[in-house]
Amino acid sequence: MRKKLIKIFLVEIIIIIIAFVYFFSRYNMYDTSLQGSLRVNTDENPVEVNKRSKLYLELEKGLLEGKERIDIKSMALFKDPKEIFNVLEEISNENPEIMYYKAAEYQFGNLSLFYSKSKEDINNHQKEIRKIREAFISNYILPEMSDYEKILTIHDYIINNSKYDDKLFISGVVPPESYSSYGILALGRGVCEGYAKSMKYLLDGIGIESMIVIGESKGENHAWNLVKIEDEYYHVDTTWDDPVTSDGSDIIRYNFFNLNDDEISKSHTWNKEDYPSANGEKYNYFKYNNFIVNGKDELKDQIKNILLKRKSHLLIKINNFNNEDILLNEIIENAVYENYKLISLKSYSYSVDEEYGIVSFEFYY
Repeated sequence: MRKKLIKIFLVEIIIIIIAFVYFFSRYNMYDTSLQGSLRVNTDENPVEVNKRSKLYLELEKGLLEGKERIDIKSMALFKDPKEIFNVLEEISNENPEIMYYKAAEYQFGNLSLFYSKSKEDINNHQKEIRKIREAFISNYILPEMSDYEKILTIHDYIINNSKYDDKLFISGVVPPESYSSYGILALGRGVCEGYAKSMKYLLDGIGIESMIVIGESKGENHAWNLVKIEDEYYHVDTTWDDPVTSDGSDIIRYNFFNLNDDEISKSHTWNKEDYPSANGEKYNYFKYNNFIVNGKDELKDQIKNILLKRKSHLLIKINNFNNEDILLNEIIENAVYENYKLISLKSYSYSVDEEYGIVSFEFYY
């Protein structure tokens, strides 16, 4: 009888050891780096998380305060660590006041958080962008504005007051500020992550629904925004509307202002299942402002009218644009020749986005 009890006891010990080894191997330590990648988890069966859960709120509070350790045993001891990291990344993408969070380690209900800047810097930078947002709303947003006008104002403000951080091209090393809303709004420099977070931060301040989209553009990791107008979603990419120029000059474009899924898919890719469909057309910049022509004849008329009125700029989108069929130099020069008594054009220039059929003309008289 005693031997039998000893055998049972030994079996129980072995089971406990096996369980402990499994538990330890699963929950020992995980690390994830978010800064500069903004990657969404793509597991086949991601665990749905209630955004208003106690875990979500506790992690959000910790990230906002720059905490380095959070005890989440009571909320997540037996959760899959991947789920916890998904929540951390989701919170980081949804709240632009969260800055400089770059990685996390999870072990037995204890979460360690790592940042690229000090807690003091985080708190100071949060205070500064709050002041910037308050001043922006006070100076630029009027009660009578439509949501379209408010979104356009934010788009223009970000582009006119910031530049893409070209250190990414030169050295590949970008300061942590450039990935944040602080970099764009306070320092005037950032990369796509900073542009997207700044756009969302200002939109949050005026109550317009938006989110950050994580995907790729031109084969590179990229981030941009979805905005909601009258129950329909549109894509806005302030990064691509603020191009880096060879001479360092500032240019603002509207090629990527309020595009639907089909339009932006020409140059952007993302996991569409993770985001609401963007099917809006009414508030596309070119359609809303009647800057679209259908073919060569309509373009000729537009150019002729601009030249006769001695206007210096024309921005137009040409449906079904074909660079071989529509010869822009020829159209301009024929318009001048046919109306030489009325048009005294000295020179002109233009830039073409062939992918979207968008042409920006400059005329000098």
